[in-house]
Amino acid sequence: MYQWSSIIVIIVWLLISYVYGFLKTRRGKRSVEEWFVAGRRLGLIVLWLSLGANIYSSYTFLGLPGLAACKGFEAFTIILYGMIGYLLGFWLIPLFWREARDRKWLTIADAFQDLYNSRIMGIYIALTTSLWSIPYIQLQLQGMGYIIETSSYGLIKQEIAVISSFIVLTILIVFGGMISVTSINALQGALMLLSIWLLGLIAPLILFGNYTELFNTLINASKINPDFHIIPSREDYLFLYTTILAAPLGFWLWPNRLHNIFAARDEKIVKKNMVLTSIFQLSQFPAVIVGLTATGLFIRGELASSLSEFRKIADKSFMEVAIRVFNNPLLIGLIGAGALAASLSTAAAILHTCASLFSKNIAANKSSEEKIMLYARLFTVIIGIISLLLALYSPGVLVYLLLIGYAGIIQLFPIYIVKLKKPEFINTQIAIISSATGMITALVFNITKPFPYIYDGFIGLLLNLTVMSIGIFIKYFKQLRVKNK
Repeated sequence: MYQWSSIIVIIVWLLISYVYGFLKTRRGKRSVEEWFVAGRRLGLIVLWLSLGANIYSSYTFLGLPGLAACKGFEAFTIILYGMIGYLLGFWLIPLFWREARDRKWLTIADAFQDLYNSRIMGIYIALTTSLWSIPYIQLQLQGMGYIIETSSYGLIKQEIAVISSFIVLTILIVFGGMISVTSINALQGALMLLSIWLLGLIAPLILFGNYTELFNTLINASKINPDFHIIPSREDYLFLYTTILAAPLGFWLWPNRLHNIFAARDEKIVKKNMVLTSIFQLSQFPAVIVGLTATGLFIRGELASSLSEFRKIADKSFMEVAIRVFNNPLLIGLIGAGALAASLSTAAAILHTCASLFSKNIAANKSSEEKIMLYARLFTVIIGIISLLLALYSPGVLVYLLLIGYAGIIQLFPIYIVKLKKPEFINTQIAIISSATGMITALVFNITKPFPYIYDGFIGLLLNLTVMSIGIFIKYFKQLRVKNK
C-alpha cells in the first residue's frame, strides 16, 4: 500500500483536472467552433498555461533527460532550436492569428486551402500534418507508460499503463473538445513547471553535494569514454548546425500549436503569449540537468550495470532520479503527476487537432455541424488506436520520435511563406510536389540513415527548396512564352 500511494496521488490529480475540464465543457455551446477552437475566447493565463503544456510534453520530461543522459551535448541542440523558434513565432503567429480570425480558419488545412484556393491543397495538408503528428502522439503514450510504471515502483507494467492512458485520453477528447483540452492543460502546465524546476534544481545538490561535483564526474568519465558525449565531437556540431537551421521552421506549424493559437481572444494575447510561453522553454535546462544527474549516478555505479542497459532506461531518467532524490511515494506521485500532465496535455491537443483535420478538411468538409462533430469523434478513436499500436509494438527513442515529426512538418514552411508573400510565384501543383519531395526524402533518410549526424529534415528541406525553385522557374518560363506569343 505504501508503494501504491504514489499512483493514488496521480489518480487524484487527474480526477481533479478532468472534472474541472468537463465542467468547463458543459458551460460551452455544442458547436463546431466551440469544439475546434473553444469559441476563440481564451484569455492570457489559460492560453499561456495551455500552450505551454501543449508544447512541452514527454519529450521535455522524459525524452530530453534521456537524450542528455545518452548523448550529452545533443540535448542542447534541442534547446537551441526551440529558442530560435520563438524568434520566428513572434513575427509569424500574430500574422497567422489575424488571418484565422478574418477568414474563419479553424485548422491549418483551412489556411492552406484558402491561400491556394484549392480543396486538394486542404486535403493534402490535413492528411500530411495528421500523419506526421502520429509519432508525436506515440511519443506521449510511451512517455505515459514510462511514468506510470516507474511511479508505481513497477507494480503497474508499461503495457497496461499505455493502454490505460489511451482510454483516458480518448474519452477526454471525444466528449470534451478544445475547451476540455485547454482547461485541463492550464492545470497541467502549472504543475509541470513546478515539478521540473523542483527536481532539476535540487537533484545535483542532494545526490552529488553540489553542481561542481556532478560536472567534474561527467567530464572525467567523458575523457575516458567518449560515448558519454559530454565533450562535443565534430559529428555533434554537424547535428547541431543542421538541426537549428531546419527544425525552428516547423516549431509553430505543428497543427496542434496553431489550433491552440486560433482559440485566443485577441492579438495582444497572442503576442504576450509568444513571450510568456518562452518561460516553458527555459524549463528544458533543469530537464537536461536531471538527465546529466542520471549519467552521474550511472558512472558511480548506482543506476544500471552496463552502458547498454543504461541506454535502454535512459528515457526513464527523470523518474529514476526523482525516486532517488525523494524516496517518498507521495512526493513521487506528485512529481509523476507533473510528468504525466505534460504527456497527457500534449497528446490530447495533438489527437484533438488530427481528428479536427480529418473530419473538417477531408471527410465532412461542407457537411452539417452534427456530421462534422461525429466524424471528429470517430477519427479521434481511429488515430488514437494507430498511435497506441505503434507505442506498444514499435517503440522508439522519445526525442527522435519528435524529430521525425519535425522533419515532415518543416516542409510546409516554404510553401506557406512564398504563397503569403509572393502568391504569383507558386501554385498548388508546385507546392504539393516540392513539399512531398521534402517529406519523402526526410522519411527515407530517417530509415536508411546514410548520414547519421545530419538531420533528416534538413536534407529534405534542401530538396524541397530545389524542386520548388525549378517549379517556379518553369512556371515563369511558360508565362513568358505565352506573353511573347
